[in-house]
Amino acid sequence: MTSLERILAVCAGKIPDRVPFLLASREFSSRQAGMSLLDCYTQPERYIDSQVRLVDEFGLDGVYDIWCTPAVDELLGATLEFSSSDSASIPNGSVSCLDDVKRLPKVDPRREGRAPYLLDVVRRLKKAVGDSVAVIAWASSPFRTASMLRGVTDFYRDLKRDPAFAHALLNAVHGPCTAYGKALVEAGADIVCSSNPGANMQCISRPYYEEFSHPYTREMFGAIRQQGAKAVMFHTCGKWDDRLDLVVKENIDIVHCDRVDIAGFKAKYSGSAVLMGNLRAVEVLLQGTEESVGRAARECLAQGKEGGRYILSADCSVPRDTPAGNVRAMGAAVRDSGRYDRGDGEK
Repeated sequence: MTSLERILAVCAGKIPDRVPFLLASREFSSRQAGMSLLDCYTQPERYIDSQVRLVDEFGLDGVYDIWCTPAVDELLGATLEFSSSDSASIPNGSVSCLDDVKRLPKVDPRREGRAPYLLDVVRRLKKAVGDSVAVIAWASSPFRTASMLRGVTDFYRDLKRDPAFAHALLNAVHGPCTAYGKALVEAGADIVCSSNPGANMQCISRPYYEEFSHPYTREMFGAIRQQGAKAVMFHTCGKWDDRLDLVVKENIDIVHCDRVDIAGFKAKYSGSAVLMGNLRAVEVLLQGTEESVGRAARECLAQGKEGGRYILSADCSVPRDTPAGNVRAMGAAVRDSGRYDRGDGEK
C-alpha cells in the first residue's frame, strides 16, 4: 500500500498492511535542514525538501505544511511576531468591541496576506510527493481565531459576561476560517488538520465548549469535507476527556490526541474516529534514548494496533531538538511491530 492508501484505509475502518506513522514535524524538519522558523516563510523549496527528507529517512506516511501559522488571524488584523526563541505568537488582541467586529475586513485567503504563500507551499508539497504520500495542512478553528483576535483572557470573560458578543465574533471569523480550509484542499491538501488548545477542559467547561466551539467547528469541518478533503484531523492539547464525545461528532476522521488512554479511547470512539498518538513528545521522544523510544512506540502499537483505526504519532508536535536517532527508533518500531498478519481481516 502507499502511505496515503494506508491512512485512508484506517479512516475507512479497514486493516492496512501496517499501522500508519505520522509526526507533526515543522520544527524538527526545519532544524534538520538547518533552517530557522523564519526561513520557512522565505525559502519554500528548502522547507519542502526538509519534509520530503523525513519521509525518505524516517519512513513517515505524510508531510506537513508550515503547521499552525495563523494566516487568517493576520488577515483579520492580528499581528504575528517571531521571537528570538524561534517561535511565532500573537501577543495582543485587535478586537475590543462590537464595532471592531463589524469593521473586520472581507478577506480572500486565496489572494491576500501570508495565506497565498502557505497555499503555494501545499501545492509544492503535493507536487513533490505525488499521490502516494499524504499532504497534511493546518487551518485555524473559529474558536481559536476568535480568541486570538480578542485576546484569550478577554474572550473567556466574554463567554460568561457577553455571550452575544462572543457569538458575533465567532460568526464573523467562521467564514474566513472555512474559506482557508477549503483553499487548502484546492491547493492539494489530502488531510486538513485543526487544533483548539484554548477549548480543552482545563480552560473552559463542557457547556461553554458545547455552545461556543462545537457547532462552529462541526460546520467548518463539514464544509471542508464537502470541498473534497480526503480526511479531517483534529489535534487536542491538554485534557479533553469530558468532551471527546462531542469532538468525534464534528465531521472529524482522525483525532490526534494529547495524553489519552489509547485502549480507553478506542473502546469508546473507534467506531466514530481514528485515534492518532500518543507517544510523549517531550519526556520520551526529546529526552529519551533510542531504546526507551522504541519501547514506548511498541507499547503504543500494542494498545492501538488491534482492529485498526490507529495511527502512531507523538502526542504533539515533535520538538526541534529531538535526536534523529529517536525518530528512527519510532520508524523501526512501526516496521517491526506495526505490521498486520495475513488473515487479520477488516474491522
